[in-house]
Amino acid sequence: MDNRQVNKVLITGASGLLGRAILKEFEADGSWECMGLAFSRAKGNLRKVDLKDKNAVREVVSQFRPKFIVHAAAERRPDVVEQQLEASRQLNVVATQNLAIIAKEFNCYLVYISTNGVFDGTNPPYRPTDTPNPTNNYCIFKLDGEKVTLQALPTSCGILRVPYLYGEVENLAECSCT
Repeated sequence: MDNRQVNKVLITGASGLLGRAILKEFEADGSWECMGLAFSRAKGNLRKVDLKDKNAVREVVSQFRPKFIVHAAAERRPDVVEQQLEASRQLNVVATQNLAIIAKEFNCYLVYISTNGVFDGTNPPYRPTDTPNPTNNYCIFKLDGEKVTLQALPTSCGILRVPYLYGEVENLAECSCT
């Protein structure tokens, strides 16, 4: 019998462009037990979970017991963020904070997907220690997500500021560049 501990990873936003690509890579590796979470586009093996429901998220983490969480879920469309500010803040900031608190509770390392848009683009290249200056609410919310993640998990998180999303496009609305 193989007594090696299986690495487990939980991926939020696993129905989205980036989340699908991340999940696919972990699954292809073969040494990971993976769980992908989605909400509005949950299908196949993805588990439908509303990340704004703290108790539902805690239940999933408690049952699955991941070692790592990759938080790729977000409202990423700046026009939708502007039209639905509070709903976007709830997903991009409050749900992130709750996830970080739950990750701490269950001793998980959290990778938070952010954006290089936390900087205004006037003085690149940027270093992690440079002062952010987001120029729209989406970027403000992503920066706030970084802050709540670091507050809850100062030594057990990583923040990735990606410039563009990538992955296999299922529909053209997913990506502004194809």
